[in-house]
Amino acid sequence: MKYIIPRTNVGLGGFVTLNDVRYHTPSWTVVEEDTSFDDLEFEAKPFEELFEEKKEEQWKFTSARSGEEYIVRYNIRKELSCSCWGYIAHKKCKHIKEVHAEIHS
Repeated sequence: MKYIIPRTNVGLGGFVTLNDVRYHTPSWTVVEEDTSFDDLEFEAKPFEELFEEKKEEQWKFTSARSGEEYIVRYNIRKELSCSCWGYIAHKKCKHIKEVHAEIHS
C-alpha cells in the first residue's frame, strides 16, 4: 500500500508503534505494520494551497543549518504564512517575526 505523506524538512521521518498502532512520524499517518520507506510518497509542495497565486510580495530566508529556503508571503486569508516547519506545525516562526518587524518599522 502507498501512503502520501506531507514533505518536511526532517528527511524521511520514521515509524513508531503506540498502543498497537503503527505511525509514520512526524506526519502521524497511520500505516500498516509492514510499511517501509519504499511505501511512502512525499507531497511535492505541502500546504501550497495556503498561498495566493502570483503574489508579488514575499520574503526569502535560507536556513543556516540545512540550506533550505523558506518563503514568507501572504496567504489567501491575507495573513503572513511561512513555508518552514515551525510555521506549519505551530503557526508561528522567527521568519514571520522578522518580516512583521520589517513591515512595521
